[in-house]
Amino acid sequence: MIKLFRNIRQNLLSEGKTGKYLKYAIGEIILVVIGILIALSISNWSERNKTQEKVNTFITSLKSDLINDLSTISDVIKIQEDRLKALEESIALGNNPQLKEILKNNQTEEISIGRNWTFFPVAGAYKAASGTGLIESLQNDNLKKDIINLYEYYYNRINYNGQLSDDRNELLEWESRMYANYSNRKLFYDEKGLLDKDFLRQLVYVARFTNVYIMLSNQTKSAIENTIKSIQAFEEKL
Repeated sequence: MIKLFRNIRQNLLSEGKTGKYLKYAIGEIILVVIGILIALSISNWSERNKTQEKVNTFITSLKSDLINDLSTISDVIKIQEDRLKALEESIALGNNPQLKEILKNNQTEEISIGRNWTFFPVAGAYKAASGTGLIESLQNDNLKKDIINLYEYYYNRINYNGQLSDDRNELLEWESRMYANYSNRKLFYDEKGLLDKDFLRQLVYVARFTNVYIMLSNQTKSAIENTIKSIQAFEEKL
């Protein structure tokens, strides 16, 4: 093809047809530019398709992570609510004006303390996408906002408070003081704990923090549900 164009140009020059040569040369340049633009368009289209495939794979993985997180945080909230109830019952009993009489008559019951199970989300898909800039390739601004807000705000906050909760409970001296038995998860199997006002103050602090943690967990749960809905809306448009 190039050889053919060269021969045409040479024939026009040899025949002294300068005007036609110039017109031909301009036309040839235009054809080359058009060819380059077409090639670039095809390349960009192919690259966009590859990026979109990566985005779709990321969204699928992220949705799977969030469904698991939703199940986990629902379990955590239930456990923490049961735990808060046990703490509040213990505090109320310890502050009962008739406590000594209750203990004297052996009318106390062991209270289940449950587990201190905090929520730490799965972030594999999000971290991988963040590291490659894939999140910025999302063409849905609302979904992008929901994802970033969930991981950078709600998840960071619940992770921080979960660590505080774990640290606070490690400082609670109920087993070392023989006020709890972790083997059967019972609180106050030794009733002396009910008479220890310092220990009761510790319980009050933990109960308050547990209540805050439950509130934050519920807010995080709502954010997870909202992000899953955004993903489902995005998938419906694919």
